[in-house]
Amino acid sequence: MSRDPDQIETMAAPASAITPSHARKERFAPGTLLASRFRIVSILGKGGMGEVFRADDLILGQPVALKFLPESAKSNVNLLTRFYDEVRIARQISHKNVCRVYDIGEVDGQPYLSMEYIDGEDLGSLLRRIGRLPADKATEFARKLCAAVAAAHAQGVLHRDLKPANIMIDSRGELRVTDFGLATITEQLHPAEIRNGTPAYMAPEQLAGTEVSSQSDLYAVGLILYEMFTGKLPLQADTIAEITHLRQSSQPAKPSTLIGDLDKTVERAILRCLEPDPKMRPASALALSASLPGGDPLAAALAEGVTPSPEIVAAAGPTEGLSPKVAIAALVGIAVGMIVFCFTSPHVHLMNLVPLENPPEVLTAKARDMVRSLGYTERPADWTSGFADSGNFAFLQSKGRNMEEWACCDWDSSRWSSLFLCLTRWPGRFSPPTFRPGVARARWRSQS
Repeated sequence: MSRDPDQIETMAAPASAITPSHARKERFAPGTLLASRFRIVSILGKGGMGEVFRADDLILGQPVALKFLPESAKSNVNLLTRFYDEVRIARQISHKNVCRVYDIGEVDGQPYLSMEYIDGEDLGSLLRRIGRLPADKATEFARKLCAAVAAAHAQGVLHRDLKPANIMIDSRGELRVTDFGLATITEQLHPAEIRNGTPAYMAPEQLAGTEVSSQSDLYAVGLILYEMFTGKLPLQADTIAEITHLRQSSQPAKPSTLIGDLDKTVERAILRCLEPDPKMRPASALALSASLPGGDPLAAALAEGVTPSPEIVAAAGPTEGLSPKVAIAALVGIAVGMIVFCFTSPHVHLMNLVPLENPPEVLTAKARDMVRSLGYTERPADWTSGFADSGNFAFLQSKGRNMEEWACCDWDSSRWSSLFLCLTRWPGRFSPPTFRPGVARARWRSQS
């Protein structure tokens, strides 16, 4: 396969292309001072997209990583443009699981970008060293990876080159997604760039050159999860044509055939990501995170600062709902409370304790007369009526009354009409006239 940067379809070299440090000539020796600010400590890696050095920022007093393009790329306008785009795009994403990119500069005509130095190793190296991750650690990393991808997608950024070699694990066990060299804004993607990436981690539609979307990134996430949980990569082949054929025509082996005790929830999540049809994959990285064991979709969405979608709220049901025992007990309690209320309500309302000389219809007519006497003579658009005795118990008790006396009191019907509220809505009026209990109590108090 050609390695000419202008002709190569895969613009990110596989991890195997990184050369051991003892077998190459380093561009900058340790101790070299660059731009009167950065002192080179060591080289961290070299691949098809350039070299990365560890350096000390003498001005800020902190370690950084400096990424340089290959020396042969000085006159390659396409690579230089992509290099500047990497900084512009990566700086739009601010998340604890995404490697921060600081700035871009130039030394002797060679552009470089400065970024966060991560003291650790990449996930690909870790998997080659230990085979596969323990289930709990793999689930933790999977959730952090989903959070990083969701942060990028929220800014309309497609990574397009997600793979273990571009995922760093620092000394504290935190995961960072790195290398946005092939990332692009969704609306700015050129059709000729669809197939840029690492074939081993490309989605079928990306390999075929038909489209690339956030679901294409999720396919790569599914492959990474498969590798984290099983230690193997599904559907491997030697050429791009073979990989494309396998992705479109074959289903990957179920992870449980390799790891017998694998959680079925994990297996379902991985296989959904690896669906050939993008529409069958998870709707988003957050939805994928919610489908993992112990996932809290609402907490994940709120942690990312986004409004949970109806799908995520629905996905949270089984973990956030009441248990059947609690739900049944609550339902019984509500039913008993309603029954008790129905039996006790007639014995605590004033209108049920004091006999009425006039029926409600007469009181309604009296209330309408009162409204007309206040100058509202137009025919109302609609109306409603009813009793409002809030506070009357307290008033009567302040007068030394008790419940036994209330039932025997001979009340003037005019007093009852002042308690009977008639609420109307007049056409063309913003605020309808209303009689409030406070007004009624004041009238009643003045007549007592």
